[in-house]
Amino acid sequence: MSTKSMFRCQKASCRVGKTSSRLDGRAALWANINRHSKSFETQEMVQRLQDILGQLYRPPTDGTRQVFALSRTNAEKLPQLSSMAVISITAPYRPSASIGKFAHVLRLSFADVDFLNPDLSTRAREKLAHAFTKEQANAVRAFVEALPEAIASVVVHCEGGYSRSCGVAVALHQLYGYSMNHQHLASANPSVVRVMMGQDRGPRMSKNFRR
Repeated sequence: MSTKSMFRCQKASCRVGKTSSRLDGRAALWANINRHSKSFETQEMVQRLQDILGQLYRPPTDGTRQVFALSRTNAEKLPQLSSMAVISITAPYRPSASIGKFAHVLRLSFADVDFLNPDLSTRAREKLAHAFTKEQANAVRAFVEALPEAIASVVVHCEGGYSRSCGVAVALHQLYGYSMNHQHLASANPSVVRVMMGQDRGPRMSKNFRR
């Protein structure tokens, strides 16, 4: 190989090496950002659970029932308090949550999709067959209306603790005056809230639910 050819190869190799280094650097940067983001989310969830636990052990003294929205992971860590009822929401095809043997439990399964939104993505449309239904909304209302007065708290959980569970919690707040943390309002699934409130019938496919 001539000297010029060797020189060109060295330059090309150098360019490839620099490009590879830049790509590795970007990958490392994104990995670091994701790691810190997940760490922040974990810290936020831990703090949220601690705050809720404090309120579960010290419910309002005026008799007002309180409602909380939690993630599946945090709900599975809850103590089995006799003053608490649970609405367990899982995603379709996911196993039931391991939430212990509470005396009052309603289990539901439906997808997290804002099904009344006319501008759904293709991916969201694929979830419509498993969307929240009027029958499930009726089951939630019947469940809480049958709870004894001794139940001071209702915990609603879904997989992430932000959309479906918050939608049900917001509706219970609006329908029955349950006290709740209003910072959850923005993340509530609006379609779930509307069907719970009777403002829309929702999808007409039947869904399974059990107590």
